[in-house]
Amino acid sequence: MEKSYKNIMMILGAVAIIGVLAWGYQLYRGLIVTNMRNPFSWGLYVAMWAFFVGTAAGGLVVSSAIYLFNAKQLKPIAKVASLTAFIFSMGAMLILLPDIGRPDRLYNMILHPNFNSMLPWDFIVLSAYSLVSAVYSYVLMRTDIMEKGVKLPFIGLVLKKDVSGEQLAKIREQSEKYAKCLAPVALPLAILIHTVTAWVLATQLSRPWWYGGVLAPTFIAAALATGPAIVILASMVAFGYKERLKDTYALLAKVSAIASIIMLFIYYNDFMVRYWWRTGKEFEALKMVFTHYPLLHITEVVFILLAVYIFFKYPREKKGLIQGSLSVIVGVFAHRFLLIPPAYNLIPLRVPVITHRETVEWAYPIAVGQVKGSLINPEPVFSSFWKYTPSMAEIAITAGVLAIIGLVFMCLINLLPVREAE
Repeated sequence: MEKSYKNIMMILGAVAIIGVLAWGYQLYRGLIVTNMRNPFSWGLYVAMWAFFVGTAAGGLVVSSAIYLFNAKQLKPIAKVASLTAFIFSMGAMLILLPDIGRPDRLYNMILHPNFNSMLPWDFIVLSAYSLVSAVYSYVLMRTDIMEKGVKLPFIGLVLKKDVSGEQLAKIREQSEKYAKCLAPVALPLAILIHTVTAWVLATQLSRPWWYGGVLAPTFIAAALATGPAIVILASMVAFGYKERLKDTYALLAKVSAIASIIMLFIYYNDFMVRYWWRTGKEFEALKMVFTHYPLLHITEVVFILLAVYIFFKYPREKKGLIQGSLSVIVGVFAHRFLLIPPAYNLIPLRVPVITHRETVEWAYPIAVGQVKGSLINPEPVFSSFWKYTPSMAEIAITAGVLAIIGLVFMCLINLLPVREAE
């Protein structure tokens, strides 16, 4: 077991180092090393940001449900769920740093926030959520920390208190009281971070793929689909697949499956409304999904439906839980990535063109921001459609952030007293 842990940590560490080096290369060369251009200013980083926010929200929903809805079956994995909420909320903020291009100027958003934009509000809500999830994690582990201590590298055991069983019982009772007080704050905040994240996109009037009121409910449903899936996988890493946790895993699987169905319903409800009118930019965005990105759309739907089938069919089997969790994660990530291309390839600059029968609109081409070709054989520098695929730098940096999340989680479950289920 110790050897496997070291091997996993070495692999994650290597991927994290590659990611840091790739980010250094991007900082040196600029965002030109990505495949984003002027017509396509958001890409893989922002898709991962939305994915991480949803995963973080789902983690704290699982923890707070214990006290708000009396879901006692979830109590054994409450500490792991709250830890995933904290780690993924920090990951959501971390993945935005390479997207900024000049992270050294980030202080300007703090000193001179523009509250007419949703981005400062998202930063505030996400920061508050990270703080609450960290406090919630400490409250859940407070008694165990005093009883067993925290193992720090090169230092050893710290924070262990020599207290009697009666005192520990009182401290545990206090912790339960604090957790019950935090739960009504944590759940609305978990919903709010995903709602505000959706508003960052939905309030962009010039992007008909996002504009509207269904994006926030879709985001919340996606969070409730991926959050439990991540908690299942994280709990299996921390505790293993134990008999006494079967009911817990089964409940999480059912929550994820039901949320996935709701997500697809909201998604296709929006599709139906767009298709019904068969006109306007909203319909053009829908048409682009099926004409330019059909494989990506098929991926999101097939994997989500596959996860629903597996979770309902095998909610208590280890193999089924792992396959279902990975399937819903892949499907929701594809859904997150598909947020970007139809929005940016419907260029909002339009020119009316009058023909002998009708007046149509042509997309006004935008300079891509990169000189290509040579003086003798120049290549076009204007584009009305950009075929975006993440560059190797973007993939390496994203993989590095994922590895850092994995490293932090593996370290915390070994340092903190979370391994033993209550």
